[in-house]
Amino acid sequence: MRSFTWALANGHAAERKWVDSIRSLGRSVAHGKKIVVKKHCRKTGHVETPDAIGLFSIEIKERSLSFDGPESYPYDTVFVDDLRGMGMESTQNLIYVYLSKPTGKWVWLTILDRDASWTEAVTFDRGRGHEVPVLVAPKAHLRTADSLINLLYPHAYLDLVDGPTEAFLSGGGEPEERERYVAKTHPDAPGRTRSAAAKTRKHMG
Repeated sequence: MRSFTWALANGHAAERKWVDSIRSLGRSVAHGKKIVVKKHCRKTGHVETPDAIGLFSIEIKERSLSFDGPESYPYDTVFVDDLRGMGMESTQNLIYVYLSKPTGKWVWLTILDRDASWTEAVTFDRGRGHEVPVLVAPKAHLRTADSLINLLYPHAYLDLVDGPTEAFLSGGGEPEERERYVAKTHPDAPGRTRSAAAKTRKHMG
């Protein structure tokens, strides 16, 4: 029978191989610390260290709408994102957070749920003063705040990430002024054109 130590070593090697392969694609992942506990019960013991940690982009959208959860969101559909902006990005946002300005509560959805029920439409953006093609999702795809909080990595376990993690604890978020912005490019970046054939919609979040 293969020993637990042998299996653990092979597991760690597989984890390192996977992390290195994702890093080679120019994506941001970090190792969890490879902790070997000498006195460890395979049946009842558990070590909290993650195999790996990945960085994902979260888009936060504040709304003047009043809601405190998915059920009370006042419209049947939700604006997900500007299709033209999405077409220019080299990576997708995994999560979209919708923050209610009146209540301070928030809900979220994930791009992984995109299916045939998601549509493309055109709406008039009052802030920009022109029409904007948008991706629209059904309200049914909104999730509770708690369900996202439970997926985010806890502060208490950051010391198990193999590398600096201070930015996940505090600081940041201040505006930075630049004369101009030069977008970073990636070989896999999509083209800069995107069409939206649907007509302008009203009463969407």
